[in-house]
Amino acid sequence: MEQVIILSGPPGAGKSSVAEALCERFDRMVHVEVDDLRHAVKAGYRHPWDDDRQAREQRLLAVRNACAIARESIALRYAVVITDVVTAESAPQYRKALAALGHAVHLVTLLPALDVTLARDAARHGDMATRIHALHPELSRDTSNGAIPGAVLDTSGDVDARATADRVQDVVARGLAVFVEV
Repeated sequence: MEQVIILSGPPGAGKSSVAEALCERFDRMVHVEVDDLRHAVKAGYRHPWDDDRQAREQRLLAVRNACAIARESIALRYAVVITDVVTAESAPQYRKALAALGHAVHLVTLLPALDVTLARDAARHGDMATRIHALHPELSRDTSNGAIPGAVLDTSGDVDARATADRVQDVVARGLAVFVEV
């Protein structure tokens, strides 16, 4: 299974947990946590939600680095799951960077109800409520209007990350999350 799955969603949606649940199912899979790539910037770091030139450059740098890791991993026959908050700004950047990959790329946005997302965030560390309140409606709007393509899963009722991973695999297998075609 040499393909890339991009898991998107607001903080607290379960991206990292679902990515780990997916990785457990395969012999060769790399998890690219884009937040970790962002934090590689040690001098001049800007939050991804900041709206200045340097923040925009760092968002693009993170996308390009994630895609470079994906390309190298695919070249060595590893499947890849990327976790990031994919926005209307970054979706075209991902598509451009992965267009020549030669393998399928799928985009799945995990979008539990706002109250569920806030509760999940509070249970893990609880410091992103303001950002969740801003991102949740933006992601809802942009997935609905097609600015962010792929599949959208309301995971509010999922019992755990494994159940959501089952649903991710299902939409990928059925071709409902295709982001870049082969």
